[in-house]
Amino acid sequence: MPWSDIPAPYRRAAWLGGYALAAILAGSEIVILALALNPNVNADYRAYYIDRTTTCLNRDATGSYTLGQTVSFRSDGAKQAASIKVCGWSGSAGDGTHSLGETSRLRLEIPPLGHGLAATLQMAAVIRPPQITQRVVISVNGVRAHAVTLSGKEPRTISFVIPPAALGKADTLEIAFDYLDGIPPTPAASNIYKRSIKLVSFRLDAVEAD
Repeated sequence: MPWSDIPAPYRRAAWLGGYALAAILAGSEIVILALALNPNVNADYRAYYIDRTTTCLNRDATGSYTLGQTVSFRSDGAKQAASIKVCGWSGSAGDGTHSLGETSRLRLEIPPLGHGLAATLQMAAVIRPPQITQRVVISVNGVRAHAVTLSGKEPRTISFVIPPAALGKADTLEIAFDYLDGIPPTPAASNIYKRSIKLVSFRLDAVEAD
């Protein structure tokens, strides 16, 4: 039947239906575009994949730990080290665990404390002339705890008392390593591939609280 033979009321209904369908489709496209530009994702996902404000993608894991125990980050301690590594680390190797990116994190459970804690770590700088030092800032539960400049290829023992403000009533410790001088493997490499240190071992000991 020719379009002109269709009664006017039906033609108007068809036009209105067509406009409504077009409006629905346009609205759907706007919603899809809005979701693409501002997806509803958690803060960790957004920081790593969208905003790119971190090179360390949070992993929901907390390792068990016994005070006074030394955790090796060489191949011989790979299993226990893996349980406390959150992000920003390579796999364990014979010379330690390499950092990856601009930040690395460890997370571990701690018992109720009636004392303070001291951390002892063995670390070595990753150097490539003209970059011959690595500056590392260590924070615990968001509180700056220590800063060190590493040089030379041999591991160095670093010890510091964790600030009481970082402990409080916490049952976990999150230890963040921020690197100021990371070296990319190639000039075109992403920041997530930067290397700064090799972590060889980690230890916590009880100390008298202030």
